[in-house]
Amino acid sequence: MRLLRLSVLCLAAALGARAGDLPISTAITEADLAEARRLQPPPELQASSERKTLNLSGDAKSVFEQAARAYGLDVVFDGDYQPGPPLRIRIEDADYRQALRELEVVTGSFVIVLAERLFMVARDTPMKRADLEPTVAVMIPIPQPVSIQEAQELARGIQQAMEILKFAIDSQRRLVYMRDRVSKVRPAQFLFEQLLRHKPQVAVELELLEVDRSTLISYGLSMPTLFPFFNFSRLWNSVPSFPVKAARVVLFGGGRTVFGVGLGDFEAFASMTKSSARSLLRAELHSVVGQPASFHVGDQYPVMTAGYFGNTGGLRAFTPPPSFNFTDLGLVVKFVPFVHGMGEVTLDLEAEFKLLGSQSVNGIPLISNRRLASRVRLQTGEWAVIAGLMTASEAKTISGLAGLANLPVLGPLFRQNTTTRSSTEVLILLKPRLLSVPPGEFPSPPLYIGSESRLRTPL
Repeated sequence: MRLLRLSVLCLAAALGARAGDLPISTAITEADLAEARRLQPPPELQASSERKTLNLSGDAKSVFEQAARAYGLDVVFDGDYQPGPPLRIRIEDADYRQALRELEVVTGSFVIVLAERLFMVARDTPMKRADLEPTVAVMIPIPQPVSIQEAQELARGIQQAMEILKFAIDSQRRLVYMRDRVSKVRPAQFLFEQLLRHKPQVAVELELLEVDRSTLISYGLSMPTLFPFFNFSRLWNSVPSFPVKAARVVLFGGGRTVFGVGLGDFEAFASMTKSSARSLLRAELHSVVGQPASFHVGDQYPVMTAGYFGNTGGLRAFTPPPSFNFTDLGLVVKFVPFVHGMGEVTLDLEAEFKLLGSQSVNGIPLISNRRLASRVRLQTGEWAVIAGLMTASEAKTISGLAGLANLPVLGPLFRQNTTTRSSTEVLILLKPRLLSVPPGEFPSPPLYIGSESRLRTPL
């Protein structure tokens, strides 16, 4: 009797190395679905769980009958079954499954369960197994974290290892269909379900804190920079021109040549404006080990990539129409998780902050981009803070009367001084949390399948 006890990860590597181009169907037909619904699961023996020591003697039929009575079961034999020579067998401290398994090996037989208290014994030959062993069909759903390509690779390895007669994967329904003898399908189903769950899932709590600050300071002396000129003379019998809206006029000259210059108002001022805004965004992202996850906060901006630029002349009819690409503006966060046992998670992080620039080429705006790439290793439930995505700008504006505004010391008193400062800072907070147990945290259960030519039927 052969004991197959392989870890899930080692088995996955072995199956992947042995997998070839096997005929695996890419769709499950309605007939397959109807057959899977119609077939009933094979019965299992419901015997006493008491462990006993048996001393059996006689031919093969006799020892099976004695073991069946000891555990409260009934037994029938195939019509071609030959009892063989007499035997003496001692089985110590065994339940009914272990006792029947020992008798199968000693007598060269195999057991077919017919009801909860009834089983049949037949000679273990390929012909008898093909005629008497029950055929089952199973449907296995593919979990969402597992891609169809990964499921197909696992299916190829399992089909070659267990030589399953009918194996199909439906990518639309995300179902796996297996049909063959029960001694093959049950181990294949067990292995496939174990391999589908070998990738742990990670949830990452994401918080984005954005702080905007702006300051506007304006002070100085508001002086007029335009002085209107008026003619009050009667030179050559001209009619004098009087200003309509001039509040104050300074006169020059005298007699017949009098001229005036209008004066505006002088104003001293000082003002300051400060503003601060803070926004907080919370989200939770789920991913599996080795698979990227992304999160975008912002808008999509259309950027023209082709169009009419300059004088095309007669070639305009052959110039393609304008085309656009949509660029993600704002903050884009990507991470790929890796799990180290139950206590630690490593995150490969990428953060990009994109904004429209102040310059453009041929009417296409330039996009300013800041990118941060990092790797952090955290305890599960521990926060990580990522900073550095900051924008700061400062602008100064000076306006005043030419000459006076540029004086070394008194210049700021004869001009308007405006200073504008703005800053934006983004903090990213991440906290990983495990949603499933990594495969290294629990041992793979043993799977007894028998020898290569004599697979075990479930009891």
